[in-house]
Parts: sequence; structure tokens; C-alpha cells
Amino acid sequence: MTRGFSGLALALVLASPCAAQAPHRGAPWVGFGPVDSAYMLSTDTSIAFSGRTSLLLQALPGADSTTFAYSQQIVDAAPFRSRRVRIGGRVRTWSASAAGLWVVVDGVADGRPATLHAERLAPAVQGTSTWRLVSLVVDVDAAARCIRFGSELRGVGAVWLDAVAVDTVPPTVPPTAPAAAPEPRGEPGTAVRSCEGMLPAPVDLDFEESP
Repeated sequence: MTRGFSGLALALVLASPCAAQAPHRGAPWVGFGPVDSAYMLSTDTSIAFSGRTSLLLQALPGADSTTFAYSQQIVDAAPFRSRRVRIGGRVRTWSASAAGLWVVVDGVADGRPATLHAERLAPAVQGTSTWRLVSLVVDVDAAARCIRFGSELRGVGAVWLDAVAVDTVPPTVPPTAPAAAPEPRGEPGTAVRSCEGMLPAPVDLDFEESP
């Protein structure tokens, strides 16, 4: 289990195809990372697992072995509280140092904003690979406010994401990582800032609605 997603600055360069969105929907997919101009997030109509479009996160010349970036969608956790959720999708890579899928559940613990669960695909996908199915299974706490998920790229290369699915699963499906203690992310009584801009439900999971 890996912590620390919440503290990254919004510094990813967004390509215009992914930055645009329908006005009633907010931003279905955004990118973030700690190094400005090191990565680019865009939709790709030349490579897709199904349909015509995938989401491409690629390193730019400013990326190196110490840099990383994520694509992200933020959804309201209310429909998933006290349930086990599987978030999966198809991932493809090109010369990637390390790439995969990540999930964070944010909410409140002891009256303070907190990361309730954080997980990334392990082992990460490395090098050049064809489409593969990957998934993470997490328990969504009753105090969860939002679920954040997407693709990640560490170092150089590129990762494509397509055919994402967010499903509830029965308790017989084991979680992909054990539970851990919540990690505080703010002062008592303050808002869960990482959930700002969350969508009421997952949208555009096949990227066919992106311009």
C-alpha cells in the first residue's frame, strides 16, 4: 500500500483534447504531478483497446527517473460506502519506467480530513506491453467522501488507459491490499479538499465522449 497521493501539486501540462469537457459534467479526467511540463495528458484516437479513443499519459523531455504524474477522475463515494469496489481497466505501455493504476479513498477520520485507503498496482507495468487487464479492489469506508482513480506513470515512457470499469463486488472477492490506518490530511472540522470537483458518478470510462 502506498500513501501520499493527496499532496501533489496540480502541475501537469494538459493537452487541449483532454482539457475540454461538457459544461454540465465538470472535468471527467485531469492530470497532476509535482513537476511542471514533465508530462502530458491527452486522448489518443490512434491507439485504443475498444472503440476509437484511449487516454494517453506520456513523459516529455523534462521527465526523468525521479518524476511522476497521474491521470485522475474524482467521484462521490456515497453510492459505494460500506461496500467493496473493484476499479479496473486496460493498460498498455511504451518504454515505461513504471506504470499502472491507482486508487485513493478520501474522507473523514476522527473529525479530520484523511486518506482512508491508498493503493497502486503492484508490481507496476514496465517497458513496452500490449493491452492487459488490471484492477484494484478496495473497501470504501462509511466515512468516505470521494474515490479518486486513474493511471500513473513514473519516470519516462507512456501509458494508455481504456475500458475502465467501477463495480461493487461481493465480500468473497478479496481486496488487493490489506486495510491500513487512516492518514490525516487536514485540521479537524475542515473540508476534504481533495474531493473538490467530484462527479456524482463515474463518467467517460471508455473515453469515447472526450472531444
